[in-house]
Amino acid sequence: MQKKIIALAIAGLASTAAFAQSNVTIYGVADATFDSVKAVNATAGEGNDFKNRNRVTANSSYIGFKGVEDLGNGLKAVFQFENGLATENGAAGVWNNRDSFVGIAGGFGTVVAGNLTGPTRAMGARFDVNSGATGIGANTALLGKLGGGAGAGAFDQRINNAVAYVSPTFSGVSAVLAYSTGFTTTGGTANESMGKVSSNTQGNTAWTGGLNYEAGPIYVGYAYTAVNASGNGSLASDGLGLNINKLDDHRLGAMYKASFGQVGLLWDRARLNPASGSDLKQNVYYLSGKANIGNGAVIAQVGRAGQVKGDNVDNQGATHYELGYEYNLSKRTVLKALYSRINNKDNSNYDYLYGVSNANSTASTAGMTNGTSVSGISVGLRHAF
Repeated sequence: MQKKIIALAIAGLASTAAFAQSNVTIYGVADATFDSVKAVNATAGEGNDFKNRNRVTANSSYIGFKGVEDLGNGLKAVFQFENGLATENGAAGVWNNRDSFVGIAGGFGTVVAGNLTGPTRAMGARFDVNSGATGIGANTALLGKLGGGAGAGAFDQRINNAVAYVSPTFSGVSAVLAYSTGFTTTGGTANESMGKVSSNTQGNTAWTGGLNYEAGPIYVGYAYTAVNASGNGSLASDGLGLNINKLDDHRLGAMYKASFGQVGLLWDRARLNPASGSDLKQNVYYLSGKANIGNGAVIAQVGRAGQVKGDNVDNQGATHYELGYEYNLSKRTVLKALYSRINNKDNSNYDYLYGVSNANSTASTAGMTNGTSVSGISVGLRHAF
């Protein structure tokens, strides 16, 4: 009897949603890996190393709701709310901390407003060979970081306070254009909140755009992001640093896909214009590949972050290697295992993106010291629903 009552209650909720909205979908991903990581050979000596640490990482686990309503005359209303999930420790998340927006779509394309993945971040994820572009092997370890650090670089984060236009596809070509009224809405003094550092200055506004061409097995893409950080002063919580006028990033990639798998080459050039001193520039390259074998695939990529030009510091940069295997238990469930390693030069401290906030991460509160060799093995399961 109790099971019948629960079933009727769920059916009632479903019918109410269907009446209010023509199409609502609940979806998401549950991703968990067991990682064993370490960071050794620090330039400053063994006392700065991180010995073997074991952890469970939720990677890019999330739940989302999206919907479409037909408005007639070829127009549709669209919405989406996504929230990341910390399934490894039950920590509470913040709703819509992932891609979340409302907009309208038609023959002209799609216009949305909200918290969005821009074309630069999207291109980096497209060229990553890991399912979901996540885990300790992800290419966000090096992209756009200008010298090192844990977590994501400024260009591989979502763009909040944003409006975006996505064009239709014409002969394989599509375009994206977006504007952010303020890259950040937190931190600082009262005059520094909501992305402003004074009553007449709005900090960290951003423009971003992308062009994509895809025909058959060939894909070529370009993306550009520019952040106007002039006057951001002491607003360090934006993740962009202090006293910066502008940051920008060019990203260009080409990929070939076939029945055997895929191979791709990605180039990234980040630039920082400080309030005083010379511009800082850095090139990063990633060569990635996937070889399909039965129900699984061997995945591999190698990335190279070059010298940061303009800061007069020698021996910077890093090399990132990944080799792994993913086995498809079904269309929605992937079993995966991989090895990932970052070799930092003496004056760089690159670290993985995912898992750095974990208590057993290789990253500390102040970040790793320079010169460490970061390595890890990861085994886990990813299920999409």
